[in-house]
Formats: sequence, structure tokens, C-alpha cells
Amino acid sequence: MTRKLILFLVEGITEEISFGLIFSEIFEDKEIEFQIARGDITTRNGVNSRNVIEVINEDLIEKHDKDKNYYYVDKLCTRHPENTKKRNDKKSSIMDRLSRHSKINGIPYNAYYLSCNLEHVLHNDANVDDNQKVDKAEEFSDSYFERELEFLDFIRTESFAVEGSYKESWEFIKQGSNSLNRYSNLHFVFEDL
Repeated sequence: MTRKLILFLVEGITEEISFGLIFSEIFEDKEIEFQIARGDITTRNGVNSRNVIEVINEDLIEKHDKDKNYYYVDKLCTRHPENTKKRNDKKSSIMDRLSRHSKINGIPYNAYYLSCNLEHVLHNDANVDDNQKVDKAEEFSDSYFERELEFLDFIRTESFAVEGSYKESWEFIKQGSNSLNRYSNLHFVFEDL
């Protein structure tokens, strides 16, 4: 009997650390694999909304003098606002395209988000220091390992799990400053459980 493979294309190692063991428990009858893209595929040079399938309102941005971007519920502070606006416009366009497709090369596909980032949803902190991200991911994994029902309750938390359908969750995150707030549609991965 062939086992079904579920592939998660993620930005970095912290997603695999946070979710790898937990997802393997939840999807015990399937093979789980994480492919690390080493960064946000939607912001790479050469990737755009017209070619993303084959390759795989920004008034809320303010200038500051720090090297790192900082996320708040109503704004994003960055050293280079124009570059960040261009990046976010590109990312929005690409994610819009990805969220509207159900197959890539005939293989069923869905895109999910953790807004502003993984740490924002999992730890309620959008600005975790880079040196602490792996430790935080390990702590999260440890806290839910062999406690998958508690993880499912967490990922479905009403304060950040976007209600409605998968399609409606993508419409929701595009509105106003929702993408800067703590929201996720990852709970749809587990809809059939």
C-alpha cells in the first residue's frame, strides 16, 4: 500500500522544528515532508504573479533607523519603506495567485499563512529576536509533542484562527491592516480530522 505524501513548503527551519513532529503524529497514516525554501519565495527576484505557479495598500509602512523590520498591529516599521512597499506589493500579488489555485502540475495544493510570521501566531510576538527563533520553535514543538489534540485546539484558537471558508480566509487577510495582526488560516489543514 502506498502512503500519501503531504509536502509542506516553508520559509525556514523554524517551521519544520515547530510543526514536524506534531504533524507527523496528526497525519500518522501519511508521509510528512518539509521542503525549506530558505526565505520567502514570494519575494525572490524573478518570481511574480504571472510565473509563481511555474516557479513553485501599503500606507501602513513607516520609516525607522533600525536594521530590522518591526511589526505592530497598525504598522510595519522599516529602514527602507519604498523597498518594503515594493516587496509587499509583489508578495501580495503572488500570494493572491497562489491562494486561488487548487493544483500545481496536477497535484492538489493549498497555501496557508501565519500572519505576520510564524512567531507572531505561535508565540504572540511578531518581533522575536533572530537568535531566539530556533529555541522558541523547539519549545513549541516540545509543548505539543504527543499532545496533538491540544495542538489542534491551539491552532483553532478563536482569537487568531480566521473563520469562514478557506477562500474567505484569503479575502479577510487582504483587508485593511489584517495582515499585520495575529491571524492564521493554518487550521484548514486539519479540517477533515
